Amino acid sequence: MVIFIKLSYLSQALPQIFTYLFLQLKVGKVGKVGDFTVWILKVLLAVVNERKWSIGRDSKGMNTGHHNRVCPKTIIKPSNALRFMNIINASDILKHYAEQERNFQNLDLSRIDLKGADLNGIDFSHANLNSADLSYTNLSDTSLIWTDLNRANLRQANLTQACLVHSSLFWADLKEATLVSANLSNALLDRANLTSACLNGANLTEASLEGACLVKAVLSQANLFKANLKGADFTGANLNEANLRQTKWEGAILSQASLQRVDLEESQLNETILRKVDLTEADLVKVDLRYADLTEAILSRVALELANLVGADFSRATLKRASLFGANLEGAVLRDTNMVKADLRHTNFKDTQLMGSDFSGSRVKGACFTDAQGLTCQQKQWLRANGALNIPVKQVSI
Repeated sequence: MVIFIKLSYLSQALPQIFTYLFLQLKVGKVGKVGDFTVWILKVLLAVVNERKWSIGRDSKGMNTGHHNRVCPKTIIKPSNALRFMNIINASDILKHYAEQERNFQNLDLSRIDLKGADLNGIDFSHANLNSADLSYTNLSDTSLIWTDLNRANLRQANLTQACLVHSSLFWADLKEATLVSANLSNALLDRANLTSACLNGANLTEASLEGACLVKAVLSQANLFKANLKGADFTGANLNEANLRQTKWEGAILSQASLQRVDLEESQLNETILRKVDLTEADLVKVDLRYADLTEAILSRVALELANLVGADFSRATLKRASLFGANLEGAVLRDTNMVKADLRHTNFKDTQLMGSDFSGSRVKGACFTDAQGLTCQQKQWLRANGALNIPVKQVSI
């Protein structure tokens, strides 16, 4: 009885075995005996499990759950893998897709050309799409979990609500792509081109965008919690109301970017370029901005409590009504800086350059001005009267 069952399985697997041999002979390549034996065993195992797995022709069952918040668990279907073993080009993909198939997991599709195709809801999880041309392609609601998209062309592609968890997009071209509400958590986008891309509401939790280009990109209300943004270029980008908590920005460029009401608490922005950036009402509590360039930055009503601002350049910046309680500004440059009505209590102004700065109406009790430069006699008198400490005795010439 056992032998009969095994022969029955073998008879069912024969078409796949013959197809495999035909393809190998066609390309003039026959694998090793050991490899072939392993492959036959895989085919038999797939046939044995055929009753346990759904072929997956129902497109509705394949096209659910690929949203920003929750991604489905990827399941590899042996029967599906057997069926698509002969897929070698774009026409095969489009043909099966037109037949309502959506599961294309684990396929090697490197350098495939699917430019402009409508592939809404398709599942390319664990597939190899390295250097593929997916420009102008509709990939909305797709599953691209653990997918290799390194150096892929995704210019102006539609990836709305796509799931790209743990996907790899090193050097990928996503210029002007749409990734609204896409899930890119733990994705690798180092040195990717996201110029003018739209990522409103996208989930980039713990993603890596080191050295990436996001010039004029839109990331309003996006979640970048603990993301790696070192050396990235966000010039002119819109990150309003984004969650940037505990992010790493060392050496990044954010000139003229808009970061109104963002949460940057405990983030590392040392040596970043933030010229003319708009950080109105941003949360910068305990942020690290050492030696950052904030020339002409707008920091009205920001929270900079306990921030590390050593050596930062705030020349001509606006800190009106900002809170710098307990912040460390040692060696910082505050030339012509507007600090009107700011909370400067217990702030460290040691060795700062304050020429032309205005902190009238500010709260300065406990603030330390040891060796501060550029204070006028009138300012020194006012600081002493309002509880500031270590006011320089001699006036420093400008």
